[in-house]
Amino acid sequence: MKNLPVFVYGTLRHGLRNYQSYLNGRTEKEVPATTKGRMVCVENGSFPCLFPEGNNIIQGELMYISDEIFPEVLKDLDWVEGYDEADLENSMYERKVVTVENKNGEKVEAFIYYWNVNGGIGEYIPSGCWVTHVSREKEKTN
Repeated sequence: MKNLPVFVYGTLRHGLRNYQSYLNGRTEKEVPATTKGRMVCVENGSFPCLFPEGNNIIQGELMYISDEIFPEVLKDLDWVEGYDEADLENSMYERKVVTVENKNGEKVEAFIYYWNVNGGIGEYIPSGCWVTHVSREKEKTN
């Protein structure tokens, strides 16, 4: 399998809960990047899901992983995203290859996980930024 960076936009972003468990100390570099799509929360609001349809700017990061551990890390990310390439019909997310734009405006081919479940979605996130959304939700509860 080709070693591509992984574009993360939700709980796998630097400093967030799944980053700590699955990516911390396992990346060679992490680069801010964007793509286009439509971001929404799942019904309980605990994590986002992304659809390729839409023109919102989605903010995230490219996670570059070394060749030596790439298969292991991708397997872990597939697990946390509920993706099974042998059983796409029952996968929560689908891993795709897309072109994203890094912070320097360069086009980069990367893996991304798109929502693959009918239903189960809640609030639309117009900012396209999970970090901003989480901060606003915390402010509402304080």
